[in-house]
Parts: sequence; structure tokens; C-alpha cells
Amino acid sequence: MYLSIKGAVVILFLFIGSAVWAQEANTNSIEIGVLAAGDEALYYGAYGKYTIPLSQNKNHFTLGFSMVVYFDFKGESEPDAYLKNDVDMRLIPTANFGYSLNFNRIQVNVEVPVGLSFARTKGTLVNERIGFERDFSNNETFFNYGLSFSPKYKISSTNSLGLYGFLPLVSDKAQSGYQIGIGWTKIFGHK
Repeated sequence: MYLSIKGAVVILFLFIGSAVWAQEANTNSIEIGVLAAGDEALYYGAYGKYTIPLSQNKNHFTLGFSMVVYFDFKGESEPDAYLKNDVDMRLIPTANFGYSLNFNRIQVNVEVPVGLSFARTKGTLVNERIGFERDFSNNETFFNYGLSFSPKYKISSTNSLGLYGFLPLVSDKAQSGYQIGIGWTKIFGHK
């Protein structure tokens, strides 16, 4: 009798231990946010990111996929001509390789986003000196990479609020610049 009770207790501890071990400390997350960007002009936009932790360690490597879109509505100018009624858009899909540092309610992510930048400008080109106006449209595609930094504060076990910053390490003809934003992160699959 004593041996069967002892055996049942050992099996119970093994079962509980394996259940605790099977729980994931780090789970996939989706982040959405708004941002402002600026180099030649101030852009307004939004971003979304899906992040996958690559281990269950407290501090761990991550792999993510993101999409950033931002616009400006300010006419650009050259010495002899300028654009009016224009829309300038950037669409930036990336794969993000990073590292996540976790301190109680604070999480700091450092990433290297690598992807493409699609730039589209459409408006009316005006040159008052020689007196002409014509429709203008330009599309450019560039390789894009840089450094991303995002500190977050954990509001609850599944929600975080934080900042987002991106510094491009490549210059392109469309002058895609840095980005600064604020975002909300929702963690999925948390137990």
C-alpha cells in the first residue's frame, strides 16, 4: 500500500513537472502601431509586425515579419520646379532578425529589418519660370535594411505598449528616412 501511494505521488509529480515544462514562456506576438517619419518631410503611417521567439529563454533571439506604410502630402521642390497636390507613399515589407531582453515588466527589442522599400510619388509638376504644368508619377523599388529599437512596457501578461524606432543603414533615391512610432503588442498563445 505504501509503495503504491509513493508510486502515485512520483507519477503525479512527473506529470505536473512535464506540464509545467511544456508551457511556453515566450509566445508569438502581433504588434500594430502608428508612426511618424521624417527626412525630407514629415510622413504619417502605420505598421504591423508578427514576431516569433526562437527559444524559451528569458532573453532570446526572435524572427519577425513586418509591413510599414507611410505617406506625406507636402509638395516637394527643386530649384526650378515643384510638385503640388502630390501624395508620396512608402511601403516597406521586411523580415526582422533580433534579440529580446526582458526585465520584469520591461522588454527591449533590438532588430535588423531586411526587406524592400517601394516608393510612389504622384502629383502635378509645376515650373513657373517657363510656365508649364504636367502630371507626374514616379515609382522606385529599393533594398532596405537598418536597425530597429523598441522598448515596451507590459500592461498585462498579453498586452504591451511601447515605442518603435528605425534607422535605415542605406540611402536611396527616394530618401526613405528614419521612423519613430508608438505601438501596442498583443501576445497570442499565452497560457
